[in-house]
Formats: sequence, C-alpha cells, structure tokens
Amino acid sequence: MNIKNKLRKIIYAIPGTKRIWQNFYEIFRDKSDFNGWGMITHTFTPWYEGGGDEVAKCFLKANQLIVDQVVDSKFNLSQFKDCYNEKDVLDSLMWRHYFVYWTAWYAAKATKCITKNLVECGVCDGLTASFAIYAVKENHEFKSFLYDAWEGMKSEYLQESEKDYVGNYSYLNIEDVKKNLSKFSEHIIFNKGFIPDSFEKSNNPKDIAWLHIDLNAAIPTKSALEYFFERISAGGVILLDDYAWHGFLDTKMVVDEFFSGKSGTLLPLPTGQAIYLKW
Repeated sequence: MNIKNKLRKIIYAIPGTKRIWQNFYEIFRDKSDFNGWGMITHTFTPWYEGGGDEVAKCFLKANQLIVDQVVDSKFNLSQFKDCYNEKDVLDSLMWRHYFVYWTAWYAAKATKCITKNLVECGVCDGLTASFAIYAVKENHEFKSFLYDAWEGMKSEYLQESEKDYVGNYSYLNIEDVKKNLSKFSEHIIFNKGFIPDSFEKSNNPKDIAWLHIDLNAAIPTKSALEYFFERISAGGVILLDDYAWHGFLDTKMVVDEFFSGKSGTLLPLPTGQAIYLKW
C-alpha cells in the first residue's frame, strides 16, 4: 500500500471526511485523460505511458513520426492551415487516428489475402492514409488505393440536406498529397475523380482488407459501399468516419440501411466513427 492510500485509509476513518476528500479530489484533479475532437475521456488511453500492447506502442511511434513531419513542414495539412498549432490538432485527433491504425492492423492480420489492399474514399491530405500504411507496412505486402476528387464538392453528388457543403474542400491539391505520401509512392495508386463516376476509369482492387470511407455525404458513401463491399475479404474491416456526427444523419441512415441483413457487425464509436467487421 503506498503512502497516498495509507493516508486515505486514515482520513476515511474519521466520520464525514470521506465526502470532503472526494470533493477536494474532484476539484483539483486533472479532469480528463483525453480531450479533443468533440470527445472527452476519463480513462487510460491505449497509449498511456508508452502503450499497453504491441498495437498501441506501434501506433505511438507512427503518430510521432507523422507529428514530426508536420512540425518540420514535410507534411502539409491544408485542412488545418488556419490552426495556430497543428501539433495540438494532431493531439486532439489521437483517438480517431488510433482507430484508423487499429482497424488497418487488425484487417491485415485477420484477412488471408497475400497482398493487403487498403482502400480510402475521401483522402484529403493523406493523413489517415498514413496511419493505415504505417499499421501494415512492416509485416505485410500491401497496396493503397486512394480515391478523392481533390476539388470542391458538387451539388449533383449531394442530397438536399447537404447542399450547404457545395464547394467544401476546394483547397485540396492532389500534388500536395503525393508529396505528403512520397515515401510510400511505390505502394500507392491515386484515383482522382468524383465517386461513383470515378470507379469506371479507376485502377480498382479485387480483394480488399481495409476500406475507409470519409466522404462527408450520403450518396458517395452508399456508392462506395455498394461498389466495394463484395470485394472485401472475410475478416476485413470497413471504417466509417462520418457515421455518428450531427449534421450527417443522411449518411448514418444510408449506412444502417446498407448493412441491414449483411454478414458482419457494426460497432459505433464515441469518436463519431463506426467499425464494420465483415465475417
């Protein structure tokens, strides 16, 4: 028993002091173990004090490599260009990126295909793609198929409730993304264009271990699910970024309808993401 616990045992023996001690602790303790991206947790994070298991430890290394690239201006985060401190932004995204890393790591382990094909629909600057690649590159042969318009969103690909999104992401540039991911260039296939139209002219994989969908709109999300679902190997993972965020209800409804009756299970996450494990 450490000193703190001994003192607590002595103090608690005095009538009425337990509640006073607890109130004092609540006032002065650090209120959260993680606070960022709309989520606060009061529990040990997977990466607490260097990480508890292999996945968490490897995630921390990957996260630090990416943070260093951003800080050294070797990775351009155009999505957060107006932020005062990009490192703080990355720290606030750690839970989100942990799920990206974990699902890619799991999918590579759980699927039997020799080449682990990673697919991302909605790439932005290539940040999440980096985490997925780091999760598989050490132990698996892989290819990464990246799909994005890399230009502003258009009305014809949006539902009526999403029309305010027209023009969003017009600042994106595929050449910047290629520079960000240049160290992995021999493993990456870039497919530029609006989903679903781009599927007809893209270089598309036949067997998929991991699919990430971050399209911020219901119509292309449904199209991506319809196009890729049968190509996902047993044990593969679909990670959805916009599933539980307010403002994307149409996307959630499309996803729920699509997975109804499918062979697999959906796990919504407090980050707003959702994981679908295909059996």
